[in-house]
Amino acid sequence: MDYVGRVVSIVRRAKVFVRRMEVEAKGSTYHIVMDVEGPTDEISWLVAKLDKLPEVLEISRLQQAPAVAIALADRR
Repeated sequence: MDYVGRVVSIVRRAKVFVRRMEVEAKGSTYHIVMDVEGPTDEISWLVAKLDKLPEVLEISRLQQAPAVAIALADRR
Protein backbone atom coordinates (compact mmCIF):
# COMPACT_ATOMS: atom_id res chain seq x y z
CA MET A 1 0.00 0.00 0.00
CA ASP A 2 2.99 2.34 0.26
CA TYR A 3 3.00 2.55 -3.55
CA VAL A 4 -0.63 3.63 -3.61
CA GLY A 5 0.17 6.26 -0.99
CA ARG A 6 2.95 7.69 -3.16
CA VAL A 7 0.60 7.92 -6.14
CA VAL A 8 -2.08 9.64 -4.06
CA SER A 9 0.51 12.07 -2.67
CA ILE A 10 1.56 13.12 -6.17
CA VAL A 11 -2.04 13.42 -7.34
CA ARG A 12 -2.80 15.71 -4.39
CA ARG A 13 0.02 18.08 -5.45
CA ALA A 14 -1.38 18.47 -8.95
CA LYS A 15 -3.95 21.18 -9.54
CA VAL A 16 -6.55 18.74 -10.82
CA PHE A 17 -9.96 17.56 -9.68
CA VAL A 18 -10.18 13.81 -9.10
CA ARG A 19 -13.62 12.71 -10.29
CA ARG A 20 -13.09 9.00 -9.67
CA MET A 21 -10.32 6.77 -8.34
CA GLU A 22 -10.43 3.00 -8.16
CA VAL A 23 -7.72 0.79 -6.67
CA GLU A 24 -7.74 -2.95 -7.28
CA ALA A 25 -5.18 -5.40 -5.89
CA LYS A 26 -4.20 -8.12 -8.36
CA GLY A 27 -1.64 -10.42 -6.80
CA SER A 28 1.38 -8.32 -5.92
CA THR A 29 0.34 -5.35 -8.08
CA TYR A 30 -2.18 -2.57 -7.64
CA HIS A 31 -4.17 -1.30 -10.59
CA ILE A 32 -5.22 2.31 -10.16
CA VAL A 33 -7.76 3.92 -12.46
CA MET A 34 -8.26 7.66 -12.10
CA ASP A 35 -10.53 10.11 -13.83
CA VAL A 36 -9.10 13.60 -13.36
CA GLU A 37 -10.16 16.96 -14.70
CA GLY A 38 -8.10 20.11 -14.98
CA PRO A 39 -5.84 22.23 -17.15
CA THR A 40 -3.93 20.32 -19.83
CA ASP A 41 -0.53 21.38 -18.49
CA GLU A 42 -1.41 20.14 -14.99
CA ILE A 43 -2.57 16.78 -16.31
CA SER A 44 0.63 16.50 -18.38
CA TRP A 45 2.67 17.31 -15.26
CA LEU A 46 0.81 14.63 -13.31
CA VAL A 47 1.34 11.99 -15.99
CA ALA A 48 5.06 12.85 -16.21
CA LYS A 49 5.49 12.65 -12.42
CA LEU A 50 3.69 9.33 -12.15
CA ASP A 51 5.64 7.94 -15.09
CA LYS A 52 8.93 8.70 -13.29
CA LEU A 53 8.04 6.58 -10.27
CA PRO A 54 9.99 3.31 -10.40
CA GLU A 55 7.05 1.35 -9.04
CA VAL A 56 4.71 2.51 -11.84
CA LEU A 57 4.88 -0.14 -14.54
CA GLU A 58 2.54 1.43 -17.09
CA ILE A 59 0.56 4.62 -17.44
CA SER A 60 -1.85 5.62 -20.17
CA ARG A 61 -3.76 8.80 -20.80
CA LEU A 62 -7.19 8.73 -22.39
CA GLN A 63 -8.91 11.76 -23.84
CA GLN A 64 -12.63 11.89 -23.26
CA ALA A 65 -15.02 14.52 -24.46
CA PRO A 66 -17.31 16.05 -21.88
CA ALA A 67 -20.82 14.69 -21.81
CA VAL A 68 -23.48 16.67 -23.61
CA ALA A 69 -27.15 16.48 -22.70
CA ILE A 70 -29.83 17.68 -25.06
CA ALA A 71 -33.39 18.33 -23.96
CA LEU A 72 -36.13 18.53 -26.58
CA ALA A 73 -39.41 20.25 -25.99
CA ASP A 74 -42.47 18.12 -26.63
CA ARG A 75 -44.03 19.38 -29.87
CA ARG A 76 -47.76 18.77 -30.16
